[in-house]
Amino acid sequence: MSANPTENFPISILQRSVKMTVEPPRGIKPNMSRLYRNIGSAFTHCDKSQAFRKAIFGLCWFHTLLLERKKFKSLGWNNSYPFNDSDWQVCADTLANYMGRIRDNAPIDSYNKKAAIPWQAIQYLIAKANYGGRVTDDIDIRLIDVYSNEIFNDDLIAPEKWRPGPDIDPHYSYTAEEANVKSAQD
Repeated sequence: MSANPTENFPISILQRSVKMTVEPPRGIKPNMSRLYRNIGSAFTHCDKSQAFRKAIFGLCWFHTLLLERKKFKSLGWNNSYPFNDSDWQVCADTLANYMGRIRDNAPIDSYNKKAAIPWQAIQYLIAKANYGGRVTDDIDIRLIDVYSNEIFNDDLIAPEKWRPGPDIDPHYSYTAEEANVKSAQD
């Protein structure tokens, strides 16, 4: 429902009605949990499924960091940016395409199984094209580039547990049982 007045809807009902908005939860853990709940139990099927699951963890971390910086107002971002879950979804689709999204029991046509994951292209698409398309301040652009370069690289999908930096709480990492999952690459 919109708050714009219309002849077909009495303004008095609109004025007396309860208005509510849905805001993302505050905090890293609630935001990460919310993103994973939105994914559901089924990940997109990809040729490099283990790498894709790890990359989704990195994308959730990236998205959460961008949202959390908002609460610090001008200390977080020089300008306010309306990042939302559709940004996350577009980037998740981008990751799936570069990691061999499976359609009709076969990877998409543009996927080359033997090629390395093109992290520079992924970093550019995430930091400059998708999320960065809204960012107007030069310092904010540099910040989002640093986040993207730190998160989206070969270390993200390494066999060991990935952690988001040495100064971060060690409880934020993807699970150790990933080591027990047989990869589609093997």
